[in-house]
Amino acid sequence: MRAFNVSLNGKKLCLAGVGERGVLSAIVTSVAGDRGADLFMEVGGLANEEHVDWIKQKRLHAGDEIRVKIVDAGSADKPVRKRRIHPSETLNAKKRYVRMMAKELGWKIQAATRRS
Repeated sequence: MRAFNVSLNGKKLCLAGVGERGVLSAIVTSVAGDRGADLFMEVGGLANEEHVDWIKQKRLHAGDEIRVKIVDAGSADKPVRKRRIHPSETLNAKKRYVRMMAKELGWKIQAATRRS
């Protein structure tokens, strides 16, 4: 399986992999605004109808060196967190997205009336 061997300042953090089918991400985020600045990284993905995380909002600092080496591995480290995807969660996310797009486009959503 394809996997990410992730290290920070020369120290191994994780070997993340989701198997033959799934999504694997390594994300570095910098946020700056009125409330200050934040810098962090996350390593996670989606596999077998579950969200999986190896690293969740690991704080970073200027000068940190992150290495993500893409490797083929027979196994990966166990995720620190797994969360099942529920159909109702997916439906609610779709509804939020449609409402947001309708508002952005100036559209009005009219729900169908139920008949008895």
